[in-house]
Amino acid sequence: VFNAPFANTRSVAELIIGNIVGLSRRIGECTAQMHRGAWFKQAVGCFEIRGKTLGIVGYGHIGSQVSVLAEAMGMHVIYYDVIPKLPMGNASQVATLPELLSKSDFVSLHVPKLAS
Repeated sequence: VFNAPFANTRSVAELIIGNIVGLSRRIGECTAQMHRGAWFKQAVGCFEIRGKTLGIVGYGHIGSQVSVLAEAMGMHVIYYDVIPKLPMGNASQVATLPELLSKSDFVSLHVPKLAS
């Protein structure tokens, strides 16, 4: 893993949204069950992402693009960054990481690995 600003930003953002949809629909769990021969026609424990809150930690190139895509899919977006940043769309910055974690249904991390 390395930091390469602007390289594949949109592709990574789309992958994050795809993973959020997969988690909300329990695709991994259902696929594993299907490979064991079970087929569940019920959507128990599955839900749409519309109306859910996405918390983004790190609102740089990728985080801000994830924000745009998530909003387009009906999610409420909040973000935390150590640097004050202007929001994209209707996203709103929160003051602390614990606040973001307490308000979010999903959390996506987009920060470099630093010694601190």
